[in-house]
Amino acid sequence: MKTQREELLDMAEDNVRFSITLSPYDFRKLKLWAKLRGRPPAAFAAQIIAARLEANFESINQQLTEYARYKNISIEELEASFDSD
Repeated sequence: MKTQREELLDMAEDNVRFSITLSPYDFRKLKLWAKLRGRPPAAFAAQIIAARLEANFESINQQLTEYARYKNISIEELEASFDSD
């Protein structure tokens, strides 16, 4: 059985890194908000993005369904075409 630390390390290895650009104003607000939460700005930004994705899960799936229907392809084919970009 894995320890909690080992499970967290495994999850971290699966994470994807990418860069984003924020205005100086937005970055400052993010940095302040992250400090208030005791988190590094990048980790807090990842948490914010994950929460918004979860909150919009149904909307994202609905849009995928509609777009796949418009393209006359399956959702799996649409996702595969997006993944290849």
